[in-house]
Amino acid sequence: MDFFKRYGAIGGSQPQSPAETIQRMADRAETSTLLEDKRAAVLGLKGLSREYKKDVGEVALDTLLKVLKEDSEDHNLLKAILETLNNLCARDSPGGELLEGATMADPVADKFSQAILHDSDDVISTFLGLLGDADFYVRYYTVQLLSALHTCAGEELQQRVLVSPTGVGRLVDLLSDQRDIIRNEGIQLLIAMTKRNADIQKIVAFENAFDYLLGIVDEEGGVRGNIIVQDCLQLLHNLLNYNVSNQNFFRETSGIQRLPSLLVTDPSQTAAGRSGHPIPDGDEDLEWTSQHALNMLVVLDIVRMLIQPGNTNTQSNQSAMQQCGVIPPLLQLALAYEAPLNVRAQALYAIGDVIRAHQANQNLFQRILITTAVEDDSDPSSQRAIPEPAIVIVIRLAVGKHPATVSANEYYIVRAAATHLVQAYVGGNTDAQLALAATLTPPGDIGTITEPEQHQSAGSLIVSVLLDWRETSKEDVWRVWYAALLLSTILRDHNECKEQALKITLGDASKGEEPFPLINELMSQARQATQHGADVRVSLAILTLISVWLVNFPKGVSVFLDESANISFLVEQISGSSGINALVQGVAAFMLGIVYQFDVDPESPMSRESLYPIISKRVGADQLLIRVQRLRDSKEFQYAVGLAAGAYSSAYSVALAEVYFDSVFADLFKMHYESFRAAVRLGPNEAMANPSYAYLHGGMAGYAVSAASGSTPGTPRLGGATTVSRAASPSGSTAGGVPDPAPNSRAPAEQTVAKSEFDALHAKFTEQESQIAELKHALEVSIAQAQATMDLSKQASDDGIRLEEEKQQRALVEAERDEQAHEITRLRAQLDDAQKQLAANQDNPTDTSDAARVAKLEQQLEALKLEGSQHEANWQSQRDELQKKLANAEKQVVKAAAAGRNTNKKKEQQQATELIALENDIKAKDKQIAKLTAQVAELSEKASQLGLVDELKERLAGLEKEQEDLLVYLADQEQQAKESRAKLRGYGEAIPLSDDEDGEDDEDDEE
Repeated sequence: MDFFKRYGAIGGSQPQSPAETIQRMADRAETSTLLEDKRAAVLGLKGLSREYKKDVGEVALDTLLKVLKEDSEDHNLLKAILETLNNLCARDSPGGELLEGATMADPVADKFSQAILHDSDDVISTFLGLLGDADFYVRYYTVQLLSALHTCAGEELQQRVLVSPTGVGRLVDLLSDQRDIIRNEGIQLLIAMTKRNADIQKIVAFENAFDYLLGIVDEEGGVRGNIIVQDCLQLLHNLLNYNVSNQNFFRETSGIQRLPSLLVTDPSQTAAGRSGHPIPDGDEDLEWTSQHALNMLVVLDIVRMLIQPGNTNTQSNQSAMQQCGVIPPLLQLALAYEAPLNVRAQALYAIGDVIRAHQANQNLFQRILITTAVEDDSDPSSQRAIPEPAIVIVIRLAVGKHPATVSANEYYIVRAAATHLVQAYVGGNTDAQLALAATLTPPGDIGTITEPEQHQSAGSLIVSVLLDWRETSKEDVWRVWYAALLLSTILRDHNECKEQALKITLGDASKGEEPFPLINELMSQARQATQHGADVRVSLAILTLISVWLVNFPKGVSVFLDESANISFLVEQISGSSGINALVQGVAAFMLGIVYQFDVDPESPMSRESLYPIISKRVGADQLLIRVQRLRDSKEFQYAVGLAAGAYSSAYSVALAEVYFDSVFADLFKMHYESFRAAVRLGPNEAMANPSYAYLHGGMAGYAVSAASGSTPGTPRLGGATTVSRAASPSGSTAGGVPDPAPNSRAPAEQTVAKSEFDALHAKFTEQESQIAELKHALEVSIAQAQATMDLSKQASDDGIRLEEEKQQRALVEAERDEQAHEITRLRAQLDDAQKQLAANQDNPTDTSDAARVAKLEQQLEALKLEGSQHEANWQSQRDELQKKLANAEKQVVKAAAAGRNTNKKKEQQQATELIALENDIKAKDKQIAKLTAQVAELSEKASQLGLVDELKERLAGLEKEQEDLLVYLADQEQQAKESRAKLRGYGEAIPLSDDEDGEDDEDDEE
């Protein structure tokens, strides 16, 4: 009340009521001509707006808006008005305080927000204009006011902003504001406005928002930054989410190329260390804060959003990501063992999405090698680096041991994500399936069950986990479950892989053990798991794996039937009435039908004739169908169907208590359910033309209608009439006239037909089926004829090509033959000329023949060669003697230098004389060499005139080489002599100059 006393009535002594004070201040704000008076009145209204929000708004709202439009030049007045409007439009918390961003309904704030939005003078345009004001407080409070208006009436504000020509541009300009507070408020406002409005998303994107946001992320420290980074990434996510044009624009403006830098993180530069854990560096920062994890999750979500399956631009985005190198940082992030599990799982999902159905990316992933550190067998205390394919590491994540610091259920999301990656890698990639199938090895041969995980191949690790389920399921049942799923993925729809797996046998023949096929060993393990009361998921995983293995694989069915205990176990499970899990019963019944359906191998140990009495009498076809129908109607299988259909985008939303079946088995069951129902009704001699034959009644189509109507399937019973009610029962009418017994069903009135009418319809249906079979046969005949015609046409085309090639070859042969004939003619002409010349030489015996001259030259060459050999021998002996003398002279020189100059002068003079004599000998030899060289040159000239240049050159080259060697040797000797003389002169001896040295001195004097 002190406030009202201060602002009491002018000239009166009584205090005013709040309403009177508010009215008086509103009047002053509207009628005052001085800015100071208006500012004082508005400040008074601002002070009252928090406590008397409703009164101030009802009385002064229009006045405040009017003053805002008329006096927008005074920043202090604008600031007070905007603060007051913020107080009026902000929603209050339950305690009565203003709460920014509150979502709880506030009728008062909503009322004033609607009044502002519906202002006749379009005050929203004024607010958008104020966003360009340079004053900090004006801009800040304007952004806050727009955020409050959007909280109360978001769609209406968005429409007003879209109508304004520069409205969205003003909002985007907030991202470039250097004042962090305004920029951050602008990001929050844009996040709210772009959440569901595609038009605003497009305009914001084309206003260069991508560059602004990624620039802010870089400034704030990347994904390791604070919550501002998360807000920027969230806004980027909003702009790209469900907006194809923005995604294309993001790719075309090189936005995808900037994603790898956001994914790179410091932790775990090594992929995996001992026991599957990294070996970090000592100075490496491995700490992951919660904010860092949140930022990284948003980035990974953006990556996955750009490559969602089914989108038109997914293929282009996958190619762009491969070119800019997204896969390596994603893989490094997935293998960073210190990172949060949800980050690692999301990274694995992202890699799977990048390579799914993209051959180039799958090949790139196949070539990636990761260096892991394992114990050295020779020295257990040391470690050695081993490069391993990335797919092996990923499979190890899926079925290997979980870290000791997390529980099995917590690690489930990593196993699920790694399995998703493996399925994406082999999806549509038969070569990858074959490569993984080739790694399936019998554990007994190498003892892989007791070997460390790092010493095993991908296939052998999967097999060893399945066979050692007792140990693995104790600590983590999901290891067995996912091992079965991975093996199902490898074998799915690929008979070559199934054949490869069928070759695996257990047992050492050298020890007298009988080889036992892996498929039967797995069946034995499923039997033991059921008998010992293990987790039901173990039995279900192995049985569903074998079902995938046997479908469309008669050879595998034959091997399966080799073990009689397999059929006995299935019959025991199906026929059991208590103590047997209903899910196991259903899978066993489905597997028995699969075995009967595909038992068409002539070498099968148990024919269809032997199996049919087991199904029809011992088990009963109706009971078999009921077991499978109950499996299909179970909530566990419904959950698996949802997983297979993509109802859960990742493992985060999966309830582990509901997970019993994998997506591979769910797809297989839906595909073969109809043919299964038909197969178990056919006798052993009624072979189906197509294993995919579908029965008329029941099936997943009926189940879909049942699930949509919310009806609960009942237990069928036999009767004399057949009830056809798709809505009441998920299976419709079962075989043999099995109706739904629920008379009080929530379905519409049932339509009942007599048995005779049903038989007539069935006969008509059979006739139609036969007609369809005939038409199909005729179509196959036509196709075969067309294929034969195409083969003939292709053969004719090949014959024509081959004939043309033969013609070309024949032309080449004829041309070669003509050339050879021409050459023969030329040679004959040369022979005739030679014979004529020979005859002329015989007629003129005075002329010396070329042969005689050649012989004479050869004799001369031999003589020269002999003479050269003699000279070389003489020179060699002289050279040896000279070397000895020079060595002795050097020794004596050294000795003389050591003993003194005056003791051996006479001896040194004698040595100098000998050196001069040696030089004279060398000069004489040089003259002889020059003479011989001239003779050789003369002989070479004569030999070249006779056409024997090549042979003579060869011999001359040898002599020239010897001559060069000798010259080199003589030059070395002369150099040694000069050095010796120089040494002697250095000792003070008077050694006369040689001819060469005299010439050099004369030249120096002339210069």
